[in-house]
Amino acid sequence: MNRLLAAAALEARLQARYGIAAVAAALGAVWTLTLVALPAGAADEVAAHLLFLDTAGFGALFGAFLLLFERVEGSRRSLEASPLRPAEGAAARIATLTALALLIALPMAVAALRDRPADLVAALPPVLGGVALTSALLTAACLAAGARSPDLPRFLLVLPPVVAPLVLVPLVHVFGPSGHPLLYAVPTTAGAELIRSGLAGGAGSPPPAAVVYALGWAVLGPLLVRPGAEAPPGRTRPVRVRPRPGTRAVGRGRTPAIVRFARTDLFGTGRDPLLLLLLCSPALLAVGLRLLFPPVSGFVMDAFGFDLRPHAPALVAALVLLHVPMMFGLVQGLRAAEELDGGVLLVLRVSPVSVPAYLAYRMALAGAASLAGLTVALPLSGPSLGGGGPLPVAAVLLASLQAPLLVALMAAFAANTVEALVAAKAVGAVLVLSPVLAWAAPFPWNLAAAVLPPVWAALALPGYDAGPLTPWWCLPLGIAWTAAAGWPLVRRARRRLENA
Repeated sequence: MNRLLAAAALEARLQARYGIAAVAAALGAVWTLTLVALPAGAADEVAAHLLFLDTAGFGALFGAFLLLFERVEGSRRSLEASPLRPAEGAAARIATLTALALLIALPMAVAALRDRPADLVAALPPVLGGVALTSALLTAACLAAGARSPDLPRFLLVLPPVVAPLVLVPLVHVFGPSGHPLLYAVPTTAGAELIRSGLAGGAGSPPPAAVVYALGWAVLGPLLVRPGAEAPPGRTRPVRVRPRPGTRAVGRGRTPAIVRFARTDLFGTGRDPLLLLLLCSPALLAVGLRLLFPPVSGFVMDAFGFDLRPHAPALVAALVLLHVPMMFGLVQGLRAAEELDGGVLLVLRVSPVSVPAYLAYRMALAGAASLAGLTVALPLSGPSLGGGGPLPVAAVLLASLQAPLLVALMAAFAANTVEALVAAKAVGAVLVLSPVLAWAAPFPWNLAAAVLPPVWAALALPGYDAGPLTPWWCLPLGIAWTAAAGWPLVRRARRRLENA
């Protein structure tokens, strides 16, 4: 027990050091204010979805990224040589990350039930219990996947098939059309139903056997986290040191160093299933939304009397227009952080590829991939989501600029992959909420949200009320504001990478 408490205290300090606790507090404040802004009748339903989809899974990726970073840093070996058992270390990490999820969930539950203060005392135990149960299960699953993955790309490749059933099955059971008892075989279903029933005043509580079954999996979860797998020998991509300018390699010609670096990087991308999947993800996302939007909007209308169709521009802005740049920017930012952890940037100091050229390459690649992805995804999203018409060129160009901005921000403030994920988590909330703010507030009040660069991309999308500002007026204004926000980030990122 003493070892477990000491490990939990160490984990808490570690999470505070990397900013995970600060992001948890900020997200709790953001989601609580969002629920307060909603009508009281809708807040509990929105809170049920947010608590399960976002809050309960808050610590899952952080736990796995910490494990992978410790392996690269070498601290994993010292932990394995200590008296602390692997299951105890995993339990301490799961417990502290679950505590952060509860820190976010408590004010959200209070905000959702503000019109029913008499029900608050009875609702908090099932809501917080469901969040804790779901958080422990998701974090244990991600830790187990990370422990069996030799590096970050392979972890991201195996993550979707591990996590998808734990998220999708409860959605179908609790929030969707099917309530078959066999769906309780996925243990997170009981956690999701506890959250929903607590906010609904106790209606639809899960069977006690399902809760006990889920608790059993939560207790067994730390035992599934085996000692971290090391990268297999011979599988690490070699770092090639290029000759200095003026020294000509045989048969290489005068190809610029950054072009040779990009060719090597992109050739490796072609062999990476994860990145190949990422290149296809905008089209997959758009097709999925096109197929799912009609039945989902019909279900929401029948169940809650709310018509999603008039709000299609806000949905396409949040789910496609700004989500695609976030994906590509996140990958390039994590790649830069991973190469910083692995010492690749040290090699760049003795190669013709300068740090500014490297940073510019990562930013340009994220922007170009976002531009291509949005050009494909927006028309594929279909008329029901605002697609199918002429491509909103101004909105696409402005949205594509958010990907290099995200890369610069992650490089400016993140010294490793864990801090990069912390920065991406914070920016992800901004990218989701900014188009919603611009949609909810009428002109000219929505211009107050334009202090956030992603808002300009949303305002240039057909359906948004930008007053006299046409999309072609939004384009130069948005470019200028994004450049003004990005320039100090680029300068700071360059200094950090050069001094790393």
